[in-house]
Amino acid sequence: MKFLLAFFLFATSQAYTAEPIIIEIGGVRHQCTPIGNGNPAQCYNTAYSGPFSRDEALTLCQGAFNDSPAKCGIEAYRGRFSKSESILLCTGATTDTGPVDCANLAYSGPFSKDESLDLCSHNATERTATCAIDAYHGPYSKADAIKLCKNPRLAEEKMNDKRFTKDELNTLIEEANLKAFEKHEYK
Repeated sequence: MKFLLAFFLFATSQAYTAEPIIIEIGGVRHQCTPIGNGNPAQCYNTAYSGPFSRDEALTLCQGAFNDSPAKCGIEAYRGRFSKSESILLCTGATTDTGPVDCANLAYSGPFSKDESLDLCSHNATERTATCAIDAYHGPYSKADAIKLCKNPRLAEEKMNDKRFTKDELNTLIEEANLKAFEKHEYK
């Protein structure tokens, strides 16, 4: 009986271990790994027991595979973002705080709240914001920096060999803010 149960568990785990799927959207290649049906109810319960109404929780958790969008939304709302901004930022999130961390870092730099939300919505991380701040610090405009770094994979590739210490990142933010101030683009 134990052998049969062990074989069943092994066989079903192999069925759910799928090969990645490569798709191209707008000229950008994406690698996706099928992960099953997920559990949007877990996300909905977390969001609805928090600050979000029934409709807001449904919007936030649409298509969720776990409660990451709800945790992200609660964290965003606890900070500087309104409910609607939190929902925009965290719908589709696959990490609990990645988009919030990204938006907070981008906003501490030269980017406005709307630009930070645009850059960081869904699956961004602090690396996404660091990429955009670094790009803007260099030759790129704000719009170009956002466009360049909005895709988390491209941001990771661009920042792959760049690692900033906390002091270096603070200096980068100060210099990018100074550039925005001099160009009359500061928030």
